[in-house]
Amino acid sequence: MASDSNVEKAKDVLEEGADAVDKAAHATADKVTRATRRAKDAAADALDEGSDTLENALLCARDVIRRHPITSVAAVAAVAYLWGRIRG
Repeated sequence: MASDSNVEKAKDVLEEGADAVDKAAHATADKVTRATRRAKDAAADALDEGSDTLENALLCARDVIRRHPITSVAAVAAVAYLWGRIRG
Protein backbone atom coordinates (compact mmCIF):
# COMPACT_ATOMS: atom_id res chain seq x y z
CA MET A 1 0.00 0.00 0.00
CA ALA A 2 2.76 2.41 0.82
CA SER A 3 4.29 1.93 -2.61
CA ASP A 4 0.92 2.69 -4.27
CA SER A 5 0.75 5.90 -2.25
CA ASN A 6 4.29 6.84 -3.30
CA VAL A 7 3.50 6.10 -6.94
CA GLU A 8 0.42 8.36 -6.76
CA LYS A 9 2.48 11.13 -5.15
CA ALA A 10 5.12 10.78 -7.85
CA LYS A 11 2.43 10.96 -10.55
CA ASP A 12 0.98 14.10 -8.94
CA VAL A 13 4.40 15.72 -8.73
CA LEU A 14 5.12 14.84 -12.37
CA GLU A 15 1.77 16.25 -13.48
CA GLU A 16 2.40 19.47 -11.55
CA GLY A 17 5.86 19.73 -13.11
CA ALA A 18 4.45 19.11 -16.58
CA ASP A 19 1.81 21.80 -16.00
CA ALA A 20 4.48 24.24 -14.82
CA VAL A 21 6.62 23.52 -17.88
CA ASP A 22 3.60 23.94 -20.15
CA LYS A 23 2.74 27.30 -18.58
CA ALA A 24 6.35 28.46 -18.85
CA ALA A 25 6.52 27.38 -22.49
CA HIS A 26 3.32 29.27 -23.33
CA ALA A 27 4.54 32.37 -21.48
CA THR A 28 7.85 32.25 -23.35
CA ALA A 29 6.09 31.80 -26.68
CA ASP A 30 3.87 34.81 -25.93
CA LYS A 31 6.90 36.94 -25.04
CA VAL A 32 8.72 35.91 -28.21
CA THR A 33 5.63 36.65 -30.30
CA ARG A 34 5.32 40.12 -28.80
CA ALA A 35 9.03 40.83 -29.29
CA THR A 36 8.88 39.64 -32.89
CA ARG A 37 5.85 41.81 -33.56
CA ARG A 38 7.62 44.85 -32.09
CA ALA A 39 10.72 44.16 -34.22
CA LYS A 40 8.57 43.79 -37.33
CA ASP A 41 6.78 47.07 -36.60
CA ALA A 42 10.09 48.86 -36.00
CA ALA A 43 11.51 47.53 -39.26
CA ALA A 44 8.40 48.61 -41.16
CA ASP A 45 8.61 52.09 -39.62
CA ALA A 46 12.30 52.36 -40.54
CA LEU A 47 11.55 51.29 -44.10
CA ASP A 48 8.76 53.85 -44.39
CA GLU A 49 11.02 56.56 -43.01
CA GLY A 50 13.80 55.61 -45.42
CA SER A 51 11.38 55.68 -48.34
CA ASP A 52 10.12 59.11 -47.31
CA THR A 53 13.68 60.40 -47.00
CA LEU A 54 14.62 59.08 -50.44
CA GLU A 55 11.49 60.58 -51.97
CA ASN A 56 12.27 63.98 -50.41
CA ALA A 57 15.87 63.81 -51.67
CA LEU A 58 14.67 63.05 -55.20
CA LEU A 59 12.19 65.92 -55.08
CA CYS A 60 14.91 68.31 -53.91
CA ALA A 61 17.28 67.10 -56.63
CA ARG A 62 14.58 67.58 -59.24
CA ASP A 63 13.96 71.13 -58.04
CA VAL A 64 17.69 71.97 -58.10
CA ILE A 65 18.06 70.55 -61.60
CA ARG A 66 15.08 72.58 -62.84
CA ARG A 67 16.46 75.77 -61.29
CA HIS A 68 20.05 75.24 -62.49
CA PRO A 69 20.00 72.93 -65.52
CA ILE A 70 23.37 73.93 -67.00
CA THR A 71 25.17 73.67 -63.67
CA SER A 72 23.54 70.28 -63.08
CA VAL A 73 24.69 68.94 -66.45
CA ALA A 74 28.21 70.26 -65.82
CA ALA A 75 28.29 68.62 -62.39
CA VAL A 76 27.15 65.28 -63.81
CA ALA A 77 29.74 65.52 -66.58
CA ALA A 78 32.49 66.25 -64.04
CA VAL A 79 31.45 63.32 -61.86
CA ALA A 80 31.30 61.02 -64.90
CA TYR A 81 34.75 62.16 -66.04
CA LEU A 82 36.26 61.61 -62.58
CA TRP A 83 34.56 58.24 -62.26
CA GLY A 84 35.96 57.23 -65.63
CA ARG A 85 39.47 58.33 -64.62
CA ILE A 86 39.25 56.39 -61.33
CA ARG A 87 38.03 53.21 -63.00
CA GLY A 88 40.80 53.33 -65.48
